[in-house]
Amino acid sequence: MLEALHAPDRRAWRDAVADALIASRHLLVLTNLTPEKAPTSRATTQRLASLSSAIQDPQRRIVTAMTTLQQFVPVSTEEELLIQDARTVRDVAADLLTLGQQRTVRSTERRRNVLSAQAAREAAVRNARVLVVDDQEMMREMLRRRLSLLGYEVLVAENGRRALEIAGEEKLDVILTDINMPELNGIELLRLLKAGEETRGIPVIVVSGQDDLSSVAACIEAGAEDHITKPYEPILLDARMRACLERKRMRDLELDYLARVAQLTSAAEAVERELYVPGTLTPLASQDDELGRLARVFDRMVSGLKSREDRLQQRIRELRREMGETSDAIRAAGHTTPDSPFASGEILAKRYQVKGHLGTGGMGMVYRARDMELNEDVAVKVVRHGLVREDPDVIERLKSEIRLARKISHRNVVRTHDLGEWKGTYFITMEFVEGITVAALLDKRGRLTVESTLAIGTQLAEALAVAHDQQIIHRDIKPANLLVDHGGVLKVMDFGIARSIEPDTARQTASGFIIGTPAYMAPEQLMGGTVDTRSDLFAVGVVLYECLAGRPPFVADEPLTLIAHIIDGSFPKLSELVPGVPARLEAIIHQLLQLQPADRIATARALATMLTELEHSAVR
Repeated sequence: MLEALHAPDRRAWRDAVADALIASRHLLVLTNLTPEKAPTSRATTQRLASLSSAIQDPQRRIVTAMTTLQQFVPVSTEEELLIQDARTVRDVAADLLTLGQQRTVRSTERRRNVLSAQAAREAAVRNARVLVVDDQEMMREMLRRRLSLLGYEVLVAENGRRALEIAGEEKLDVILTDINMPELNGIELLRLLKAGEETRGIPVIVVSGQDDLSSVAACIEAGAEDHITKPYEPILLDARMRACLERKRMRDLELDYLARVAQLTSAAEAVERELYVPGTLTPLASQDDELGRLARVFDRMVSGLKSREDRLQQRIRELRREMGETSDAIRAAGHTTPDSPFASGEILAKRYQVKGHLGTGGMGMVYRARDMELNEDVAVKVVRHGLVREDPDVIERLKSEIRLARKISHRNVVRTHDLGEWKGTYFITMEFVEGITVAALLDKRGRLTVESTLAIGTQLAEALAVAHDQQIIHRDIKPANLLVDHGGVLKVMDFGIARSIEPDTARQTASGFIIGTPAYMAPEQLMGGTVDTRSDLFAVGVVLYECLAGRPPFVADEPLTLIAHIIDGSFPKLSELVPGVPARLEAIIHQLLQLQPADRIATARALATMLTELEHSAVR
């Protein structure tokens, strides 16, 4: 970074980078000062603790220096890229600094957690409300006094019927009950408590003079937590109460955990139905535990997605506006041409009725037809007879198109249905999209706004991310293969020359046979070298450049001259052709158009994120 800042007017930039460099060298010195041997594990621990403390200062200096760079306003692509590098260095240094600080406080936190758990158990005892149920007043009073001395709040009931009423009215933590009582005995009370929705969770301890196995078993079967035989030992009663309250506390925590999990599940379902309101999980997110942190991450993620979707929709509205001003260019099925192999009204394969001609591509003509079985319109792509004669492998390529395209399911990719043959003519059927190609839009408008370009670029990157995840390269990304429907949704067409990414890709292309459209092809594709997903990203850069400038970055009258320009890698800066293009967007496009694949943005998904996160204020 320091070597790149050689201009005299970049002194402040150099000072910040130099300070970070000095701090980095200080870090190296500290971490290399390791003794030859540590005599004891304790000495090792002390040294590590000392080192952890010492390295925090240079780490802070690096974070501060890189943060300073973030405050500078870039005026060139080079400065924009420097700021990107500074952001990366700052984030890594900040993460390392945070990690060191976490190590310092981890032991303290563990001790605090232990003490907190002990305090929670003590609080459960101090605040517990206990109901004593016995028809003998002396026994009720004895239990009340004993439990009160232990710190419990005690309520009493003289029979099971009254106990049931109190349990329905009061919040209770434990019930102690006798078995033999008038009106409603202990076993019947247990069964009614466990049958009630509000009282089912109250633990019950039976304190009874009946200690035979059948009585104890009947109590346990009815739902009792424990059984204590009269006369009881006070120390045993105290232990049984504490154990019972601890089990209840753990059950309450589990139920609370499950309830909060249900909140998260409900929020996820709301997202799926597009009904989630940001901030819904605020009460859950305010808690400092795993679920609270998960809720905070979930809410930020969904809010971010919603913000990204809102941003995309705003850009799509701008694209629709530009399309509306070009309404005469909207695709519509016209009459078939004289050289068309099929006439309007003709029925193919006893299923598809031709309605009109949509256009002509490299392989042949494309028609709009009616699928009479499904009662919906489809596009039919027909292969020229001459092409089949010239290239016997073309049918295999069509089959490949079907197989590859069926792997991709995304709203920004035209769905391909089937391969057919009629009277010696091969065709494939695909989703029919009423709209306009980006090529036609550019022909009519000359150039597009930044918002419209971002709408196209973001959707194109999303579509390619899905294709690349399936190990599929398109190889022919260009405006003519990008269709925008009336809603502003981009559809990527023509995976007919796409190939699966295989280990022998270089060998397949080494014959020198060029697949694609030269003006949009990456240098390695033109040279017959290894083609991968970054070759598609080069084509995306060409498309975005053309959308903004109204012309591709590489222009020439002769194919060989065009190829020479692409391989040379020189093209006019966007900002020179179109004033007002955001520096960040220009830097992204410039990186996509790099000669070496390794210098381009690594993945389509990363590109989609970068384009999406460009703020409105940065693109106006």
